[in-house]
Amino acid sequence: MKRISPQYLMLPDGAQLHYVEMGQPCASRPSVLMLHSLFFNADMFQPMIQSLQNEWHIICPDHRNQGLSTAGQKAATMRQLAEDYAFLAQALSLSSLHVVGSSMGGYVAQELMQCAPQLVCSAVLSCCTSLAEQQKERFDQLEALLRRDGGAPYASTLLETMFGDAFLNSTEPAALVQREQWRSFFGALPSDIANSVNGVFSRPDYQSYLASNRTPHFLISGALDRAKKPADMEHMNSLLPDSTHTVFEHSGHTPPVEAPEMFARQIEQFWNQVN
Repeated sequence: MKRISPQYLMLPDGAQLHYVEMGQPCASRPSVLMLHSLFFNADMFQPMIQSLQNEWHIICPDHRNQGLSTAGQKAATMRQLAEDYAFLAQALSLSSLHVVGSSMGGYVAQELMQCAPQLVCSAVLSCCTSLAEQQKERFDQLEALLRRDGGAPYASTLLETMFGDAFLNSTEPAALVQREQWRSFFGALPSDIANSVNGVFSRPDYQSYLASNRTPHFLISGALDRAKKPADMEHMNSLLPDSTHTVFEHSGHTPPVEAPEMFARQIEQFWNQVN
């Protein structure tokens, strides 16, 4: 079991950023910044991190207004979150990062590559898109419901959205534990999670930046994903100069949770190639 150290950092607007840190910085390779999906927190990466074969210096924050991080005075837009992580990297004296972004984290990663391109050595993006939100009305409704009720009435709906049928129907002990962990977590989401929903679904279109983005990318899709189809990431792959796209056949929208060993193996191979 890799040792995990919880930390806090005060951001310039007064938000308190919670993150967990594993390993020590190494001069010969970048540190790793892992950015979680909407409705989750940094814990979503823990099973996958435990499957990594080598020792890496890993930082897993909770986005402002999620997990144990507070909201602060600024809205939780994708650009603001990227600026939070540029500030975090500066505070930790980190000059080079492998960035891993799952869903919402993938949008933050795309913003980080614009506002602090010198920081990002490589990007692993999972189950996101380069497009602005195409179903805005649907998510305006979700935002309104969560603002009114919090997560409790919608835990099962969120579970079915964030995970594929193979994971939802699995009888494997690890899957059973993870399912119940996240069902409980989703059910306890406070009503202000709606502010983070608004940040995700009001994101800009990133397509115009992709052709000039020379950062090596590894793109991962889930064939059973109900929220973002593999075609979304294949479109991104077609626009990026240096990228590879793979599809996890038995995963839905959250491959780091649904297929942690495969996710760990493939991203570690990618990092070793980049290094």
